[in-house]
Amino acid sequence: MEKCDALYIQQYLAQLDLAGDLTGLALVGALQARHLAEFSFSSINAMSDTLLPLDEELLFDRLISQHQGGYCFEHNKVAGVALSALGFEVRPVLARVMLNGAKTNPRTHRLTLLTFEDNEYLVDVGFGVNTPIIPLSINRNNVMRQENNEYEIKRTENAVTVKMLAPEPISLYEVDLSIVYEGDCDVAHFYSHQHPNAGFVNNLVVSRIEQGERYLIRNNSYIYCNENTAEHSEQVIDNAGQLHTLLTEQFKLKINAKKTEQVFKKMRNMVEKGLK
Repeated sequence: MEKCDALYIQQYLAQLDLAGDLTGLALVGALQARHLAEFSFSSINAMSDTLLPLDEELLFDRLISQHQGGYCFEHNKVAGVALSALGFEVRPVLARVMLNGAKTNPRTHRLTLLTFEDNEYLVDVGFGVNTPIIPLSINRNNVMRQENNEYEIKRTENAVTVKMLAPEPISLYEVDLSIVYEGDCDVAHFYSHQHPNAGFVNNLVVSRIEQGERYLIRNNSYIYCNENTAEHSEQVIDNAGQLHTLLTEQFKLKINAKKTEQVFKKMRNMVEKGLK
């Protein structure tokens, strides 16, 4: 790996602890897997009415040094900046999330477009529990596999749709391949964590993926899935203490008990309103 001058990028790569002999797509894939294992996806800051600046040093401090967790605009900017510092040709792209099947969803998901040896790949470390853990080749229609996961890629001139086929069929997103600037990402990011109707403002979502084990909190449910053993379990989160233990132990987040209590109360109120 090439030496990176910025201290915050060095600290990030040190925490990932990547093998020193990795190059090319093997290095990219290892970075994805280690990032997803070490730094949790989390909507906690978005639920807390906190402004989340995307300035590089502030972002790396919040996400990497402080282990606060974050969502796509944070995670994928960190990974994109690091890949660029490692010498890769990358740029941001925006996508419509298709989990609910609505084709009119706004473009509120950030990914990284990687160009390597005349081929294009999507690199993602910020799609929560369903994040693909490999660089997805998008030059043409194809199906890509990694261990227990399988992805269908459909390419048009200016867009790519990605669907997970295994372990279960899920449409993930439709990616616009047009040129995107950081200002475009800032606008979508501001909506996603500040608009009163935004999903992450109103829902607790926390996830982490490590070696086939997927950990997920979705509001008051904690879900564990092991793709290697087919183990699946789900439990209700009844109190703030239980939530705090999960966040700090299973999701590696550094969060104090007071903030956990605030998030739990907001989540519980949202769940109760949804049940009425």
